[in-house]
Amino acid sequence: MSGVSVRAFEEADRAACQRIAAAAALSSYGARMPERAGRFTPEAPLEPAEVRLVAVADGEVAGLVELIGAHVANLFVDPARQGRGIGSALLAAAEARVAGDVTLSVFTVNPDARRLYERLGYVVEGRREISFAGAPAEVWRMRKLRTPPYRLVIFDFDGTLADSAEWMIGVLNQVAVRYGFRTADAAEIERLRGRSSRQIVKALGVPAWKLPAIAKHMRALSAEAPAPLFPGVPALLERLAAAGVETAVVSSNAEANVRRALGPAAATVGRFACEAAMFGKARKLAGVVRAAGVPRGQVLSVGDETRDVEAARKAGLASAAVTWGYATEKALAAARPDRMFRRLDDLAAVLAPG
Repeated sequence: MSGVSVRAFEEADRAACQRIAAAAALSSYGARMPERAGRFTPEAPLEPAEVRLVAVADGEVAGLVELIGAHVANLFVDPARQGRGIGSALLAAAEARVAGDVTLSVFTVNPDARRLYERLGYVVEGRREISFAGAPAEVWRMRKLRTPPYRLVIFDFDGTLADSAEWMIGVLNQVAVRYGFRTADAAEIERLRGRSSRQIVKALGVPAWKLPAIAKHMRALSAEAPAPLFPGVPALLERLAAAGVETAVVSSNAEANVRRALGPAAATVGRFACEAAMFGKARKLAGVVRAAGVPRGQVLSVGDETRDVEAARKAGLASAAVTWGYATEKALAAARPDRMFRRLDDLAAVLAPG
């Protein structure tokens, strides 16, 4: 980014900004919108903006960013000068003008831009349709959080922090034989991932009265083979602690097993509520919230199974479902969590922005 400076727009910059806006649009989303090619010309006027900043490189205008309130309306970099950090410099300068969260929209035909903004700390909130150049267009709405949205984050352990799904699948039939419920082959196990936790128990014919004994046996097996943490989990927990966000673990596993698997990262976790019944996590969640003294509206419960979403709802908490654990994304979506995360990095960006 050497030799690049950002300053306020001047009227003498207008022609250069119009040329850059047209060229940058045509080289990205404009190329995927041929029916609107007439919109991307150097003669097209700049859109209204409350704040307009320009980047200068080698003595020439090389890009511009436009703000309307806390929303980045446009960000354009001269295609001939891309890859030099100009876009990042413009975005950082725009963010410095905003006190709280910053939002922007990205055309869904332009996934490269989405990936760029994700690297810069923005997360997708959802999709919506807008009117662009007189016709409908679909965009991703993205947000960069400037302050942690939650004071307390409660994590499930197996499948959320620890990569234990493969291990659990591997011991399933062994446990089935011991406790007298139906075994399943690999194909059926994969199909069951797409069903709710309650549907899985019913499909395998697990008697409800045996669930406590089965859970105790699974905890004993887990003690013999601690699951590895997903890459990035210790860094996530440290990041939350540094941001002043309290964390807890509510798990059906034993606390000793959880602490052993977390290793040094266990020191960053403020509370543990373990050995929860399979469908009894709501009570544990409520107990953690009471002990922490945090309003329920400032608490997020994070898990990888439909029963985690159900427990959070029963406890009156916001829920987040992660797709890297046991349940499929489709099964989780059917449980209607408040948030869905497909990458640990996205989870970190929301929970501890900055």
